[in-house]
Amino acid sequence: MSDLWNKAKELAAEAGIAASDAGKAIADTAGKMSDEAAAAANAAWESTKATTSAAADGAAALADSAAATATEAVNKTVEVTGETAEATKKAAADAVDAVNKGLA
Repeated sequence: MSDLWNKAKELAAEAGIAASDAGKAIADTAGKMSDEAAAAANAAWESTKATTSAAADGAAALADSAAATATEAVNKTVEVTGETAEATKKAAADAVDAVNKGLA
């Protein structure tokens, strides 16, 4: 009976060691998976920041271009308006001269 008891204790000790080793392996694997998940999340965040920054830079460039185009359009409108005013003024003066010549 003593041999059977010793064998049972030996098997129990081995089972405890095996359970402990399994627990350590699970913990190590979970730690590695957690590290990998954190690295993937960090990479995704960095990618998102880079994409957002590039989009913001592109939007700023487009806004600058639109502002330059609008400024150019306003300047051209002012120029054309001035030319139109000058032409209208000259036409009015010519009309007055023509009327004055006709009355003289």
